[in-house]
Amino acid sequence: MTRVTPGRYDRPVAAVRDAVRRAAAGSAILLGLFYPAAAGAASGSFLIGDQGVVQVLAGARSQIVIRAWDRPNVQFDTDDETVQVTRRPIAFGTPQNPLSVAIPLANIAVRDPVTGTTSRATLAPEEFPYASDFRPGVHDSVRIVAAADSHVTVMIPASTALLDARLRGGVGIISIDDYHGGTLFVASPGGGTRLTNVMTAAFVQMMNGRLEVNGSSFDRLRARGNNANFVFEHDRARQIELTTVSGSIVYDDGTFDPGLARFESTNGSIAIGVAAGAQVGARSNDGHVYSMWDRRTPVDQLGDNEESATIAGGGPVVNAVTGRGNVYLYDGALATRQTLPPEWRPVRQALVPQPRLQAPGAFERFNQLRGGRL
Repeated sequence: MTRVTPGRYDRPVAAVRDAVRRAAAGSAILLGLFYPAAAGAASGSFLIGDQGVVQVLAGARSQIVIRAWDRPNVQFDTDDETVQVTRRPIAFGTPQNPLSVAIPLANIAVRDPVTGTTSRATLAPEEFPYASDFRPGVHDSVRIVAAADSHVTVMIPASTALLDARLRGGVGIISIDDYHGGTLFVASPGGGTRLTNVMTAAFVQMMNGRLEVNGSSFDRLRARGNNANFVFEHDRARQIELTTVSGSIVYDDGTFDPGLARFESTNGSIAIGVAAGAQVGARSNDGHVYSMWDRRTPVDQLGDNEESATIAGGGPVVNAVTGRGNVYLYDGALATRQTLPPEWRPVRQALVPQPRLQAPGAFERFNQLRGGRL
C-alpha cells in the first residue's frame, strides 16, 4: 500500500478532528462529574473539595497505580466493569471516625531460619494518628473498590489529605507516585509496593514480598511486615520505625532529621547507609555487625555483634537491632563501592532494581479503555 502524503487540505481537517477529540474527552470528564457513580463504569471523574479523602481497594493479583496531579478532581480508570464507586461526605473527629487509623492484630506464619519449622505468631494492633494538619469535621471522600485481577489507575489532587490504598488477599502491586499530602496508609498481604517521590506521614503494612521507597521524605513513617524486604534509597525521615520478622531492611544513602529512628528485625539483616551526620548504634544478638566507611568515622566496637559510629560529625540517633541477622553500617550509597567483601553481597543483591510498574498517563488510559475512540 502506498502511503499518501498529507496535502494542504488535510491540515484544517486535522485541526477540526483534534478539536472534536478534545471536546469528546472534555464531555467524558464532565459526564463523570455530574454522574460519578454510574454502575459498571470503567472510568469516572469526581470534583473533590480541599482536604479530600481517597480510598482504593482491589482484590488479589491486582495492580493499583496512584499518582498526584495539579487538578481538583479524582479520576479513576479500570478494566473492572464491576467496580464499585462511592462518593460521600464523612465526618472525622467522631467516635466512629477518630483522627487516627486503627491497625488490627495480624496473624502471621513465622519460619525458623535454623530449624526450618513454622510457627504461628501475631503482629500487635496499633494506632497511627493522622497528620497534624488533618482537620476534624466533614471531608469529601471517594471510595473505589475493584475485584480481583484488576488494573486500577487513579489520579488524585495534590491537596488530598488522606490516601488509603489496600490489596485484599493474595499478592499484587501497589505503586504511588508524587503524593505530597497529609497521611498515607498502605496495606498489602504480598507482592510489591513502590513509593516514589512522596512527602507525607505514612503507615505501611507489607506482610510479604517487597517494599521499595525512593526519593521520598517522611515526617513520620511506620512500616511493618512479616517476610517482607524493605528497600529505601535516597530518602529522608524525621521519625521512622521499621520492623520485620524475617525480612531484611536496607536504608541506602538516606538522611535523618532529629527524631525517632529505629530499625528492627527478628530474623532478617539490616543495612544503613547514611548520607549526612548521624549517631548510629547497631546490635545483633546472634549475627555480626559489619561497617565500611569512605570518610573518617569514629567507631566504638563492642565485639563482633555491637557497634556505634559517629558519622559526619554526628547528629540524630539511629538504632538498628536484629535477633539472628547481620547489621551493615556505611556512609553514602553502596553503589559507589567498586568492590565489596563477600559478606556484603546480600546487601548489594537486595538493592538490585525490580521490574518497574509503568502506568500510562491519565488520558491514554482513559482512551485505551474505550478502544481508542477519542
